Amino acid sequence: MRRRPQRHRQILFVTLSLFLCTVHPARPQTTKPVDEAPLFPTGSEHDPAVPTTEKVLGYSLGDRMTDFLAMQTYMQALSRDPSRVFQRTYGKSHEGRPLRYLIISHPDNMKRLEEIRAASVRLADPRPLSAAAADEIIRSNPAIVWLAYSVHGDEHSSTEAALATAYHLASASDEATLRMLRDVVVIIDPLQNPDGRERFITFERQVAGPNPRLDPQAVDHDQPWPGGRYNHYLFDLNRDWFFQTQPETRRKVAAF
Repeated sequence: MRRRPQRHRQILFVTLSLFLCTVHPARPQTTKPVDEAPLFPTGSEHDPAVPTTEKVLGYSLGDRMTDFLAMQTYMQALSRDPSRVFQRTYGKSHEGRPLRYLIISHPDNMKRLEEIRAASVRLADPRPLSAAAADEIIRSNPAIVWLAYSVHGDEHSSTEAALATAYHLASASDEATLRMLRDVVVIIDPLQNPDGRERFITFERQVAGPNPRLDPQAVDHDQPWPGGRYNHYLFDLNRDWFFQTQPETRRKVAAF
């Protein structure tokens, strides 16, 4: 009988030790502002006629997460001037959200997009070309740059980065950027996984407080399964390039 209290104390000690091993002390909140890097390259100049997110959506990029409808609204606003920006739809997600990309380049290139595309296709398989013909395409044809963002829906800042890039290229009036746009045609797909991102944003809006919470133990940083990484049928689209089982991937590959 004398051993039972000692036995109980041993069990209590082991249980308490295991509990403490799984609980981390809460990290104190901090109100120190995060240092902000410049959003655009030094020396950038922008045409005030090109709409910003503040004008179209009512907030600056980074102040909140841009949901699908807001993103589409801003893409439409940027593409009102087809001499610099053109928008195309290349498919739909499982939940029926349009998959779209923006084409941005110098106005001289925008006038001959099909010619540039056809020349690029010819150069992709240069075997039928003479060396002189291939060299001429290389010399005269702009490069095509494909920028695709947010293949995982909970990589939330990537779509904001895409919209910032699109605004900069669509509105830049400085000579350095215009010279670059003479040499390249930029294609921007700001959201490859709209269904997963919308799931993630819905969760974030439900648990968000008035201020961002930096504590990693806050509910904001603990998505319920399946989270926003996957598409409607819980495929990781970054793993679907090979098998191409999902409409988002199949239509993207066809557009590419």
